[in-house]
Amino acid sequence: MDEIKSEAVEETTTVTQESAVGTTEVVENGETEKKKRKLPQWLQKLVDKIQANEDVRQMVLFTLFSMVCGASQLIVTYVLSLLRLATGTVLAEKFVGLPVGSISIFAYDTTGEFIGFLVGSIVGQVLTFILNRKKTFKATNNLAVSITMYVILALFIIFMQTLLGGAITKACWNAKPDASEFLALLYNLAGQAVAGIAALIISFLGNKFLVMRDWGKKKREKEALQAEVSGEENSDEQ
Repeated sequence: MDEIKSEAVEETTTVTQESAVGTTEVVENGETEKKKRKLPQWLQKLVDKIQANEDVRQMVLFTLFSMVCGASQLIVTYVLSLLRLATGTVLAEKFVGLPVGSISIFAYDTTGEFIGFLVGSIVGQVLTFILNRKKTFKATNNLAVSITMYVILALFIIFMQTLLGGAITKACWNAKPDASEFLALLYNLAGQAVAGIAALIISFLGNKFLVMRDWGKKKREKEALQAEVSGEENSDEQ
């Protein structure tokens, strides 16, 4: 009789444990499904496709971070360009730029606008480097080499942005010199937009294939492979 009771208790305990495990699995599955349903199905599919392709993921993140950095650059540029309103100072005077042959580069209607474009570009490039190194490319290459190459790339981009942005802004002022403050803002935005798109393309290609690239990776992989083959050959000889 006692044996029958003991077997009945064991069977009941086993069923209870299995039910508990089943309940736990249901709860875990429910939580997993709940987590997966945080995003709409079409958006989740898009995210999965982006994450599955490393090049696409890098382009998307780079573009998003560039938009954030570009917005910061626009704000800094516009705020500092207001220095042109300081009448009676050098900031309100025309910035003639640097003469190169028969043309003048970095020419702006006021020194204040030139400072705005220059400082804004620097701020944008610094933010772009930090975010993209850590998140977009997840670079592990030598930091000193990466910074040096990025500075060279950034100087080129700043040069290009300042030249191109200044040319667009100057063309707008020449078209309508008696612009209101609102039109002046649009002039700056137009220059920044054109220069920004060009900078985005150049910056992505430069960062991906030059700045964030681990130049010694293939060499290390080759040496590791050779060491592995040598080790296997030594093991076979023994």
